[in-house]
Amino acid sequence: MTSVALERRAGRLPADVTRFVGRKRELAEGRRLMEASRLVTLTGVSGVGKTRLGLRLAAEARSGYADGAWFVDLSALRDAELLAHTVAEALHVPDQSARDRLDILADYLADRELLLVLDTCEHLVDACAMLAEVLLRAAPRLHLLATSREALDVMGEHTMVLPPLSLPDAEGSEAEAAAKAVATSDAVALFADRAAAVVPGFTLGEAELPAVARLCRRLDGIPLAIELAAVRLRALSIEQLVDRLDDRFRLLGTHRAQRAGRSRHQTLRAAVQWSHELCTPQEALLWARLTVFPGGFDLAAAECVCADAENADTGLPADSVYETLARLVEKSIVLRGEGGRHYRMLDTLREYGADLLAELNETERLRRRHRDWFLGLATGAEAEAFGADQAERLDRLMREHANLRTALDYSVTTPGEAAQAMRMATALGQFWFSAGLLGEGRLWLGKALDADGGDEATPGRAKALCLAGLLAVLQGDLEAAERFQAEAVPLATDTLERAYTVELAGLVAFFRGDLETARPLLAAPAPGGDIWTMLRLPLLAALHCLTGEIDRALEYCEECRVISAACGEQWCLAYSTWVRGLAHCLRGDPQAASVEARRTLRLMRELNDRLGGAMALDLAAGCAGFTGAYERSARLFGAADRMWRIVGAPMFFGPGYLSLRDVVLGEVRVSLGEGGWRVCYEEGLRLSLDEAIDHALDDRPGVDTRGVDPWEPLTRREREIAALVAQGLSNREISQRLVIAKRTVDSHLEHILAKLEMASRTQIAAWVTERLRPSRE
Repeated sequence: MTSVALERRAGRLPADVTRFVGRKRELAEGRRLMEASRLVTLTGVSGVGKTRLGLRLAAEARSGYADGAWFVDLSALRDAELLAHTVAEALHVPDQSARDRLDILADYLADRELLLVLDTCEHLVDACAMLAEVLLRAAPRLHLLATSREALDVMGEHTMVLPPLSLPDAEGSEAEAAAKAVATSDAVALFADRAAAVVPGFTLGEAELPAVARLCRRLDGIPLAIELAAVRLRALSIEQLVDRLDDRFRLLGTHRAQRAGRSRHQTLRAAVQWSHELCTPQEALLWARLTVFPGGFDLAAAECVCADAENADTGLPADSVYETLARLVEKSIVLRGEGGRHYRMLDTLREYGADLLAELNETERLRRRHRDWFLGLATGAEAEAFGADQAERLDRLMREHANLRTALDYSVTTPGEAAQAMRMATALGQFWFSAGLLGEGRLWLGKALDADGGDEATPGRAKALCLAGLLAVLQGDLEAAERFQAEAVPLATDTLERAYTVELAGLVAFFRGDLETARPLLAAPAPGGDIWTMLRLPLLAALHCLTGEIDRALEYCEECRVISAACGEQWCLAYSTWVRGLAHCLRGDPQAASVEARRTLRLMRELNDRLGGAMALDLAAGCAGFTGAYERSARLFGAADRMWRIVGAPMFFGPGYLSLRDVVLGEVRVSLGEGGWRVCYEEGLRLSLDEAIDHALDDRPGVDTRGVDPWEPLTRREREIAALVAQGLSNREISQRLVIAKRTVDSHLEHILAKLEMASRTQIAAWVTERLRPSRE
């Protein structure tokens, strides 16, 4: 089973970076509440550990849910309008329908049994409350676990106020309290655990216990405050740490307030402020500036957005950002993500830093620089869209989704930035399409077009209208697409924009089933080297399939393949491969069609294109039906129908394709009989997209592969070369490693691609990695 398929069954929860300490009483209470109610909200002050407890509860409970436990981080989301989109994205629900996103979510979850964790709801509490009410009513086996600084106030909600960690007993002598602390205090246990991580070999001896007990009481047992204090052990002894903390509270005027019932928020604020004052000026400045990244950042982004100009006498030079960032990581102000290439900041520390940035009057300047960086990322991806490494670029854009949203929001809400908003929303066109974010793409394009106020002189408005029209077509909203196209026609100022308007008109006609009107529009001359005009080739190939002109269809597919191979392009190649399979199927060669269907499935999976995945499942189902594998066909038709339902879009390539599909489906249904059809079809309905693709590729969970060589059908030499490809070696490097001619390696690689029915080195690498993975038995 693939890792994605495993995720589909178990869900997705972030892995613990540090050890979970204590909370036995709270875990027991949380379990009790989750058994009693379908909506449980963990509330409490900032830094008290709501997210950690929620994740631990979810990890313990997920095996009890057939569809696992899923985590949705809302901390980076600022627009309540995108809440349903964000939850759907976390659940891998495609955003390809013009229907309301919340309705699609409700339909998707209706027959599922899963635990959904909504983390950090307080800034979106009304929207989260509405979402919870709708989903819980629509999905009787759905359970929600929320974390928030305040309750959602939804009927049936059970709340649990999370207290700070248990503290050492303050009664009696200090020594007595310290002795009890070892056995009973979660706060002391947390400090000892984090101190051991900071200072190798650290152990909490009897001599240090009184000071640690006093420190934990002073910090009110708030986990984040304790963790920030433990970091100071790199430079201070425990006694020095406690003394300086006492000085800090006296300086802030909070020591007296503590005795009068000082709020825990003040305690955390004091601990965070102390951490800030222990920073160098450059560290403090970078801390403040990094808060413009809502969804994390990498080093390149930090250097570009946060550094001062090269000739600046003071501030933060670009060449000092890395070292300064490394020191903030050491002080636990910034956290390093998996792989060490991405960084993030806890919400409490980000909020504090954002206040500092405002005090420096730098918020507007940094927000603009943030927008400019991610505008550059988007336009750079667009410029290279018609080329190699498409999957990697799209994957990076997905990782930066929260930052892209923030940059777009700045552009559509800031006066004078509408043109940049339009430029950015348009540059992300392939991302909206491939990631299945059609609804969100239309939302941002609509906001950008509205912000522009209909200014006909704005560069790129015609392209933005055409892209909005394309997304509308894919959602089945043909009337809106026609309106976008009509508005774009008089605004098109160059050959490429005029080609977009003609192609959109052809696309609308095609999806209406008016193939004769669509034919000359899609065949009209258009500039090359553009990802959108390139899409005409698979569209024209499909059109000729539907009109019975199979040879002409295959010619268009071949033209697309040659152009794609020359530049390493895979997206249009995937769709033309699908059409080639359809052509073979219509010609009466289901074996050849099956080969193309499997190639398409692998390409669509690599590109994470869910719409294309549904189409490929359709083709695989038809091929199975033509070869007499009726049960397999029914299963795949069920999986494909489920995906089309989730997508909410009409069958791709219009009513002509739908009619052909119905013919094959009807034959399979008759051959199996109604009872047999229903059993297999419903089995398919229960498969996720990735499980269905595994099934279509004969990589189904539960298939007995014992005694079968997993490296078949490759020869010994081909296996060696495939393994070196997986290590990232070029053909020349492989020839040097194996002491053979480069042309021999080229020939072997061609054989490997043909035998495995693959189209790229990346697919070979994934195939090898799967076979090298240890057995899960």
